[in-house]
Amino acid sequence: MRLAAAVRILTGLLFLAEGWSKISGGFVRGGFGKMAGRIAQESWPFWRQFLEKAVVPNAAAFGWVFALGELAVGIGLILGLWTRIACAGGVALMLVVALGESRPGPGARWNDWITSGLTPKLALLLFLLLFAVDAGKVWGLDARLKRRAGIRPR
Repeated sequence: MRLAAAVRILTGLLFLAEGWSKISGGFVRGGFGKMAGRIAQESWPFWRQFLEKAVVPNAAAFGWVFALGELAVGIGLILGLWTRIACAGGVALMLVVALGESRPGPGARWNDWITSGLTPKLALLLFLLLFAVDAGKVWGLDARLKRRAGIRPR
C-alpha cells in the first residue's frame, strides 16, 4: 500500500503541475480555443459533434474547467483527500482527452489503434488502479477522516 500511496502522490504532483501550467500559461487565455477546432476534426465522429457544438463555441470556459479539474485532481491525490473522487475525476479528464486524440488517421495499421492517444489511455488505467486500491488509506487524509469517524480502515 505504501507503493500505491507513493504513486498516488507522484501522480498528484504531475496533475497539479499540469493544471498550474494551464492556468499560468496560455491554455486558459486562448490557447485551448486555438486547439479545440483541430481536436474536434481529429476526434471520434460522435465526440466531434459534441466538441463542435458545445466546446468550441465555449472554449474559454471549457479551458478553465479542464485546468481547474486537473488542479483539483492533483490536490486530492497529493493530500489523499477524497481519493476515490479525485480518481473518478481523473478518469473523466483522461477519457475526454483520449476521445479527442485516440482516433488514428485514415489507413491506420492495427498498432496505430493501440498507440494513438496512448498517454491518456495509460493515465486512465492508472486512475482506475488507484481507485481500486483506495490509495488514500496510506499517507492520506482519507484514513485520518475514517479513524476520526470511528471507521476502521481495512
